Amino acid sequence: MEAQCRYQRAQSLGRGRQGAHSLVQSGDTSALLDLRKERAAEYEKAAELFRTVGLFGDAGRCWYQAAYEYNWLGMLRPEYREKCYSVCEIAAEYLGAADDWWGRGMAEFLAGQALRTDVIGGSPDPRSIPALRRAAESFTRADRPVEAAAAEMTAAVTLTQIGGTEWITTAVDALRTYEQARPSLRIPRDREINDRAIIANGTRVLTSKVCRSAATMGQYPLWQELIWLLSEAPKGRSFQDQHLQDDTWSRLAADDGTLSELMMRRKGLAREESDLQQMIKATLITRSDDEVQAMKERLRRKEHELEDIDRQVARRFQRIYHDTPERIELLSTSPVTPEALQASLELGEAYISYRWNDGAPLRSVVTRSSVTTGLATGVTSEFATAAVKAGRLGEVVPKGVFPSTDQLLGPVPEEIDTLIISPDSLLLGVPWHQAPSPDPSNSNLTLGERYTITVVPAAGVLHHLRAHRPRSGPSGRDTAYMGVACDGGGKGLVFVDQEVETTRLNHFADDPGSGFLMTADCGRFLKRGCSAGLLHLACHTEPQGLLLSLDGTWTRPTDLLNVPGRTFGADILLLTGCSAGDFSREENNEFLGVVRQLIVVTGARAAVVSLAPVPDAAGVLFADLFVWALNGKGPDRPWRTPDRPLAVGPAVAWARQTMRRRLRVDDVKALIAGCEHPRPTHASWWSPWFVVGDPRATTSHRTT
Repeated sequence: MEAQCRYQRAQSLGRGRQGAHSLVQSGDTSALLDLRKERAAEYEKAAELFRTVGLFGDAGRCWYQAAYEYNWLGMLRPEYREKCYSVCEIAAEYLGAADDWWGRGMAEFLAGQALRTDVIGGSPDPRSIPALRRAAESFTRADRPVEAAAAEMTAAVTLTQIGGTEWITTAVDALRTYEQARPSLRIPRDREINDRAIIANGTRVLTSKVCRSAATMGQYPLWQELIWLLSEAPKGRSFQDQHLQDDTWSRLAADDGTLSELMMRRKGLAREESDLQQMIKATLITRSDDEVQAMKERLRRKEHELEDIDRQVARRFQRIYHDTPERIELLSTSPVTPEALQASLELGEAYISYRWNDGAPLRSVVTRSSVTTGLATGVTSEFATAAVKAGRLGEVVPKGVFPSTDQLLGPVPEEIDTLIISPDSLLLGVPWHQAPSPDPSNSNLTLGERYTITVVPAAGVLHHLRAHRPRSGPSGRDTAYMGVACDGGGKGLVFVDQEVETTRLNHFADDPGSGFLMTADCGRFLKRGCSAGLLHLACHTEPQGLLLSLDGTWTRPTDLLNVPGRTFGADILLLTGCSAGDFSREENNEFLGVVRQLIVVTGARAAVVSLAPVPDAAGVLFADLFVWALNGKGPDRPWRTPDRPLAVGPAVAWARQTMRRRLRVDDVKALIAGCEHPRPTHASWWSPWFVVGDPRATTSHRTT
């Protein structure tokens, strides 16, 4: 009973008191130190009392709580770090004796970080790495692989301070362990937390170390794999969207009877556990020791039942994860190996991945026959900032801004004609097609005229899109085309109705199922749904959604998941609203907002979007050119047109080049009714358009 009282007193010290909050606000560190020291002492006294009566698990947990207090004290007073380490080791010993391997892992993990040094770049204490390794082993015994990966990642970061190559092996093992364990995490919140703590933070430190060590360690056997994992592990989460995950997994969980039953049982047990905890606290003084011990034993059984249900829930989520529809896999795509990506690539394609580090980002170039990793030396924040700014304004990037093509792209074989680029951080939003062409014979050519260029969030996304290609033939979708226009209540969009109407009449008149909705009827889109080869949305677009109503209500793509009896499917998306493809301006692991969500919701393989504000009339012209190239036929035009259908990547490239170099103003005026001063050669008309997704995507409902 005394041990319980000591424990409860330690728990209550400084909590729920106005004075403690005032101390924090005032910055009175001496009083805070005294409070923490008193709390640690009470935990230690409780631990000794638990030990004397043979309750080793309770003793170990109290020593761990004391070590946690000493760890806080060590942040301000280095002399407490040694105390923290020694108390952690005692806690680990007793928790291991009680077969609490998760608790032992937590104690060893804290011990491995307790002996931190205040010297920047200084060598770590020699006891830190062994403690972190013991933590990983304990977590593994407890069947907690995610925590084991966290311990390994912390060890890898610590080893970078020593030098040598051991940190490389440890980092690769940590990343492998985490990827194997990740599907067992409850979705989506647990994944988001661990993605940030283990992947985002750990890889940021290791990326910096890689860039500093490239010259001396480039031949190390695991070097290439390390660069690949550091690049792809964080970016594999770029399709992560909390609203989309919450909505989708809530529906899946509600539809799964086994999971619903488990969650109901868990809710009941959690309530019973909370009631028992309150009863124990309330009866420590009024009940006998035997009665308290009986209640504690019941509490332990409830805790074990909850742990068992948590494991069942995790396994059930993992089963749902493997059995769900294809689009669910895109919610948070796991990295793929270079070999798996190579199997997805087609002849003439190169995948180029970047992981940002100012002045020398990590870069991987993968073709069907080769994998080359290294640093993009000379790619600086000054270049990236200037290029992205011009791209977002719809301007031409001055040639002098770009580094050389060799610096930017790396070793691209001569036979390559398609670049699939996965940017990162400051490189998000670079208008790649504006970069100078490597062709020395024509300095006026751009990279977009030499290569077909598309953007993807990560290699795993491309691999997934290609693993689930739509069936060929007219049965793939119900109709070839669906266009929806909304002028947003007259907010500057004069030509959108004309855009969808002329696209349908000029290019899909022979398909009876194709249709369009003009502004007056745009609200019907949510009611009717669609299954189209090409879904064309001409409306205002922002990162949070689409303006598809006359009353100013924004439609999130996730809303399309929640329309009873309706489905929304497409092979290719065409979004002609301003800045529909703009990237996030912050380091928040977000990639393309509404476009990302629409690809997941509709099952599309590619989306055609703009990076910058686009003149309203430019959408009419671009849509006409793009669809003509996609179908390989259309009305007679006074300019040269493709003689065969093109995939989405080449179709966008052809439309951009045609607008820039091949059109006369009078011809454009004849195409766009009411446009008196078209400027097709101006950068704001042709430059913003690009492709997200598979450059080889076509519509399964061909009109050719």
